[in-house]
Amino acid sequence: MKNLKYLIFFLTISVISLGCKKEAELEPSDIEVQYKLPQGNHDYDPILVALNNKYGTFFLYKFNAVDFGATPVYSTSNFGNNYTVDIADEAYVGKVLSFVQKNWLSYYSDSFLKTNLPFKVLLGQNLRSKASATTTYTVLSSYNQMTLNNFSASFDTMTDAQKKTYVNNLHVEFFNFINNRGKLDIPAEFLTITNYTQTGVTATNFYTYGYVSYVVSLQDNRPTRDFLSYIALITSKTKVELDATILKSSNDTAGLVKKKYDIIINYYKTKYNIDLQAIGNAGVI
Repeated sequence: MKNLKYLIFFLTISVISLGCKKEAELEPSDIEVQYKLPQGNHDYDPILVALNNKYGTFFLYKFNAVDFGATPVYSTSNFGNNYTVDIADEAYVGKVLSFVQKNWLSYYSDSFLKTNLPFKVLLGQNLRSKASATTTYTVLSSYNQMTLNNFSASFDTMTDAQKKTYVNNLHVEFFNFINNRGKLDIPAEFLTITNYTQTGVTATNFYTYGYVSYVVSLQDNRPTRDFLSYIALITSKTKVELDATILKSSNDTAGLVKKKYDIIINYYKTKYNIDLQAIGNAGVI
């Protein structure tokens, strides 16, 4: 019993001593930055650093397959298995980057870009399908990145028409990316014009219902797809071209297409100071 008393006494003293001992201050562990800029010492590297500082987006001309194809564990995307790309030819990064800035980024406000640009913009070449190497793309996007093609000598071989298509695809894919991230801003008024549950839409009367694509009228999630189809037309066609096609009174007999067009143009000008039609009107620079 006496030994037991001593044991209890020493255990009590030990616990008190441990409790009174000053704990070591916690220090933050060093967290390695995922990407580091600049990636080299070219004259365009400071531009890429400035873009990152302004928008929080990493414009990378050196990247790997994980940067390109990674998707969250909960995603069912096969992006990395379906597509592949080579890294940019560094001799052409400056030239094509300038083209991209003038013909894509310059049309959007800084606040819009800061909110909606992906975490990464990969600058590559030979952006293609894995199943068919001859199937190429100007731009593709995944859950946190957009990959741009032709950062190589192939840029110099592009015609003006091909460059225009390249630019159109940049804007359309940008809005697709925004939509896939759940950030697409569709004006509420736009959604009131077309009755998306209505039947009777055909390949010859879809304008009457306010659609600019018959295919959209057959798809799921019609409101969003309808809005994106308007964005694709507005940013790829001049106002003169639209007046001669989708906005022509003989096509838009009910005036619904014009209403929806005006709603989009006015909404994005007012809320974001973005002139979407200016994108369609512009030639490549």
